[in-house]
Amino acid sequence: MLFFKPVLSQVSSNDPNVTTLQLSHKKLTDKLLVQLSDALQTNSTINEIWLTNNYISESGAGYFANALENNTTVTEVYLGGNKIGTKGALSVANLLQRNRVIREVGLEDNDICDGGAKALAEALVGNDTLQTLKLNGNKINSEETLKSIKEILQKNRDAARKKLPPSHQGTAISKPPKKSSSSRKSRSRSDKDRSKSGSGGEKERDRDRDRERRSRKSSSQSTTAAEAASSLATASAATSDAAGSSSPGAQPTTSPSTSGFKKFTNFLSGNSSNKDVAKKDSLKNHDYEKVSAFV
Repeated sequence: MLFFKPVLSQVSSNDPNVTTLQLSHKKLTDKLLVQLSDALQTNSTINEIWLTNNYISESGAGYFANALENNTTVTEVYLGGNKIGTKGALSVANLLQRNRVIREVGLEDNDICDGGAKALAEALVGNDTLQTLKLNGNKINSEETLKSIKEILQKNRDAARKKLPPSHQGTAISKPPKKSSSSRKSRSRSDKDRSKSGSGGEKERDRDRDRERRSRKSSSQSTTAAEAASSLATASAATSDAAGSSSPGAQPTTSPSTSGFKKFTNFLSGNSSNKDVAKKDSLKNHDYEKVSAFV
C-alpha cells in the first residue's frame, strides 16, 4: 500500500492543506484503519473521511469509532460498502451518543440488521447534531425504527436551519424595498422628458428634410434657366451666320417663327423699335423664369 504512507504522514503531521481523506476503493483493511485511527486522535484539520467499499469489518469499525469520540473537527464519515454488520453499527451508535460534531454518517450496504438500527435510533434521541444517516441496502425490516430515525433527523435539520442567519435559512424570502412616490414621480417626469426630446428631434429632422427638398428644387430650376439661356445664345449665333452667308441682292427667307425670334433677339440686344422698347420696359418687372417661358 504505497499510497497509504504519505496519507498517514499528512494526517499525523496535521497538514493544514489536507482536510478530506478520500480512501474509498483502496482495499483498506482493519489493520490499516487502526493506524489511521491512531493518527486521527491528534489531528485537527480533517473534516471528511471517505472509507467506502473497502475491507473493513466490525472490529475495524469499532476501533475507528472509538478514536473519533473526542474529535472536534470531523463532521462527515462514510463507511458504506463494507462489512461492519450489526456489531459495527453498535459501535457507531456509541460514537453518536458522545460526539456532538458529526453531521453526516453513511452506513449503507453493511449487513446491518434490526438490532443495529434500533441501537442507532436510541443513540439519536440525545443527539441534536446528526442530520443525515444513510442506511439503505441493509437488512433492516422494522419500519417503525426507520420512521423514528427519520423523524429525529428531520427535527435536527430544522433546528440547525433555525440557528442560521435569515439570509442562509432558505425559508425567508427577502422582499425588495418599496419605491417611494417621489422616486416614481421622478421616473415619470424623466420618461416624459425623453418622450418630448424624441418628438422634438423628429420635428427637427422633418424640417431639415424639407429644407433639403426646397434646395434641390431651386437648384434644378436654376439649371433649367441656364440651359435655356445657353440654347438662346446658340440659336442667335446660328442666325447671324446665315445672314452673313447670303448673297447681297437676295432677300433672306424667314418664317414667321424666325422673324419673331429675330425680333426677340434684337429686343434683348437693345436694337429694337419704340414699340419693342415699350414692351421691354413692361417686362422688366418679371423674373428670369418668366422670360424663359416667353421664349
